[in-house]
Amino acid sequence: MKKIFYLAILFLLFIENSFATDGGVTGEPASKLRNGDITYSDIPNILVKATEFFIGIAGTIAVIFIIIGAYKYLFGSIEQNTQKGKETIFMALIGFAIAASAFLIIKFVIDNFAASNSIILNF
Repeated sequence: MKKIFYLAILFLLFIENSFATDGGVTGEPASKLRNGDITYSDIPNILVKATEFFIGIAGTIAVIFIIIGAYKYLFGSIEQNTQKGKETIFMALIGFAIAASAFLIIKFVIDNFAASNSIILNF
């Protein structure tokens, strides 16, 4: 049962990649990246998009661990298993809060300290 559960989670993690094959992390056209036509004004946009991508992954992993912790908590017959479930949920919530606060900190820094025409944000 445990192997089937983890295989299902693993499958769900990678199914999105097959549907979004050329979405791109950087937000720049792929031809621009392949040909090396990147200017200095493109670098902040690339960094912001890459950061959004990694924060999204961190949030997704945190939600998955919340689900795993809830599973342990609900189906743990021994007190030790329910305690592990509570700890997993608590740590996942901390990770989710860190990912969300990183998103807000980056948005605050970009909005307040970046030049008004250098970075285009789609929050």
